Amino acid sequence: MFSFQVFSQPIENTVTKRNGIYAETYFVRHDFSEGFVSINYARTVGKKFRTNLRIGVYPDFQSTVSFPLTVSRLTNPLGHHHFEYGAGIVFRVEHFVDPYGYTSREWFYDIPAIMFPIMYSYQKSAGFYFRAGFNLFVSWPTLPSPSISIGYQF
Repeated sequence: MFSFQVFSQPIENTVTKRNGIYAETYFVRHDFSEGFVSINYARTVGKKFRTNLRIGVYPDFQSTVSFPLTVSRLTNPLGHHHFEYGAGIVFRVEHFVDPYGYTSREWFYDIPAIMFPIMYSYQKSAGFYFRAGFNLFVSWPTLPSPSISIGYQF
């Protein structure tokens, strides 16, 4: 006889933005790159806003450009405070000219590290956000690199 309209999900879920760009600073450098900052694009996928896909550019401004690619999960995606954990790879492109002529190759491609980001994130549904934590690079040597990020979600 009576009907009530009830929402099973918060209305906030429909306004959460899915795209983000951010700059991430690494406080410990790795053997595969001499750079300190990566510029990244992240895309949130899924209905529950828990999964992030990321691609970045991590240049050393000399001869190497690395591209971090990660998949990560967020806890409490509709809140402001998040714990983020994930896994990914680092793909590297290096330009090298052998001064002794042993090889004629000038471009080298490899995957120098597997990456495990573990971060705390403060972000609202849109606008500026902040991340801090560390990225564990499993390579030779395995290296935890403390990192901070600042970005914009749109």
